[in-house]
Amino acid sequence: GGQFKREVTVDGQSHLLLIREEAGAPDATFASWADAVIFVFSLENESSFEEVTQLHALLSGYRGAGEVALALVGTQGEPGAWAQPHGAREGVTPVSPLGSPPPDKISSSNPRVIEDARAQALCGDMKRCLYYETCATYGLNVDR
Repeated sequence: GGQFKREVTVDGQSHLLLIREEAGAPDATFASWADAVIFVFSLENESSFEEVTQLHALLSGYRGAGEVALALVGTQGEPGAWAQPHGAREGVTPVSPLGSPPPDKISSSNPRVIEDARAQALCGDMKRCLYYETCATYGLNVDR
């Protein structure tokens, strides 16, 4: 996975985020050093939502509920419509086989599968979790 840095201001104080993109399931080492985890799923893909549930259960096996800050992000755009690099998990580092991005909005041809209430319920079950929906096409929560 990739590594990224981003400076953010919270309550008037500047913080440097060191972000690491992980392609696999969380293990004990990951769980021991992570201060926060962002789970991302496609609003149009049931299996991506189910995978988030499974990954959270694995993480919870290493760290108790509430020990790690969590964010759950439902994104518009079908990660499964893109070809995945060999060994990558669905929704991680997608690459378009035709050089063009997949649809980035919910429409009649690209319907929403995961309703807001289900995502909010999962976020509530996760404890210490914030939920966001994003859409790059409309700029919804892209810079949060």
